[in-house]
Amino acid sequence: MKASRKRENASLRAIEDSALFAYTKKSKIRWFYAFVPFKVSTGGTSTLIPLLTLEAGGSPQEVGVINAIGSIASMIGGVFWGKLSDKMLKRKPFLVLGFIGTSLFSFLMAFSRNITQLMVLSFLYSFFIAATIPIPVILIARVLKKKQLDYGIAKFNEIGGWAWVVGLILGFFLAYFLSIRQLLVVFAVVNIPSIVLGVKWIQEAPFRIERKSLGVYANYIVEKFRYLPNIMIHLPDYNKRALTRFLEFKEFYLASILFWVGAMLYFSQFPVLLKSRNVSTSEIYLAAILNSSIAAYMYMKAGIHTERRGGKVSLIRGLSIRSFGFSLILLGLPQTKTMFKICAFISYALAGYSWAYIGISTTSIISKLAKEKEKGAMMGFYNLISSLGAIVGSILSGFIVKAGGFLTDFLLASLLILLSIFIILKFSADASSQHKA
Repeated sequence: MKASRKRENASLRAIEDSALFAYTKKSKIRWFYAFVPFKVSTGGTSTLIPLLTLEAGGSPQEVGVINAIGSIASMIGGVFWGKLSDKMLKRKPFLVLGFIGTSLFSFLMAFSRNITQLMVLSFLYSFFIAATIPIPVILIARVLKKKQLDYGIAKFNEIGGWAWVVGLILGFFLAYFLSIRQLLVVFAVVNIPSIVLGVKWIQEAPFRIERKSLGVYANYIVEKFRYLPNIMIHLPDYNKRALTRFLEFKEFYLASILFWVGAMLYFSQFPVLLKSRNVSTSEIYLAAILNSSIAAYMYMKAGIHTERRGGKVSLIRGLSIRSFGFSLILLGLPQTKTMFKICAFISYALAGYSWAYIGISTTSIISKLAKEKEKGAMMGFYNLISSLGAIVGSILSGFIVKAGGFLTDFLLASLLILLSIFIILKFSADASSQHKA
């Protein structure tokens, strides 16, 4: 019976997808594929920046700081490029500029001579990548009809998500033959076709889009740059009403902050830990491939689970799996090299598995919490506090490792995720029903 229901759901999804795709003119979404080389490039490069920091003589603290700098640049850049494109009523030039900046600063990072130069280049690299974050969503909303919007965003992120995995796979094989700096040059070149295809395929959509009307889309494949939320439509309005809404759902936001601090305690120091245990660059790429591909594969399954069981149940499930996954590192630390690798790889795979549930459920909860006109603002606020939590976690991670070692860092990461679960258990995800009138 259960297997029959799964086949029926899969069949219905296939029919729906094919119908929507047939309805959507291919000329309108061809530009999605201009992002493929870019996503391959950024996926492959994402693993290299912390490794280059270590190779340049950086400490765990400096890895955390550089990670935080990239996150800050992404947050600032996402808002800056989105606002600028709104003001100038242009989209295409900023996307192409984002592609150009990505290749340029990836190339320059390969020739950085010290940590300070790497910090500056990492900021600029992330800042220009941020031009590709909010603008595509606005462009999709402009070129596709309303009933195609969910599908269009899902398709765009699915293409980008799997291209990201391809970049990791490419890095895995090339790492056997090339140094970290040579890999940065290769991925800078890999991105160049996106510049050409962007100029050729992306069509301008000059009309103004009201960002607050875009709402929240819970069914897209989330490809994370530095593990941060990848869509910040706009910053929330800071007024009395916004503060009231924040206080009404303070448990959800508090749990989100704790989750992101804990997540970045783990993710910032994971490659540092592997390098300290003499794990090769290729093997680190392999761990990243497992993480990203499992997350992409599980996304639709997590969406079905969230639809059936509700956002709160799915969020608790995702956080529970993640807490368990993080704790596996603690079991692996005193083990031999082989057993340590097994624990580390399973831990990182579970981190990817859990993200599918966490990413879907948080957007689902926000959709149900907010009134129709508040959805975009609440997602903006969620992304803002999540980004701040991630930045704090990145910075703290290096200092925790220096003071108490990897054991303390990963133990604290697991405990913060666990604490966020207890807070969510007290939160009523159905509380918004009384506010929907």
